[in-house]
Amino acid sequence: MAGTDWYKAAPCAGRDDLDWFDLDCGLQQTLTICHSCDYQDNCLAIAVRYRYYEGVWGGLYGKQLIAMVDQHRGHDAEQN
Repeated sequence: MAGTDWYKAAPCAGRDDLDWFDLDCGLQQTLTICHSCDYQDNCLAIAVRYRYYEGVWGGLYGKQLIAMVDQHRGHDAEQN
């Protein structure tokens, strides 16, 4: 799917019942949805590209997400 069209088909689309940014609110249910999603890589790529450190992105959150974003930030600096 082109651009961000994949988001419309992702199992998280329209899931207003879950809070993707408050990790104390339904984290396990949120992660279950992420881990079964065919678009995990697309989602994580958004977090890396825009340097999102908060919330659940592509099944990662907290220190794991921060490490992934920072790792790619270093690659961006090397390419420039």
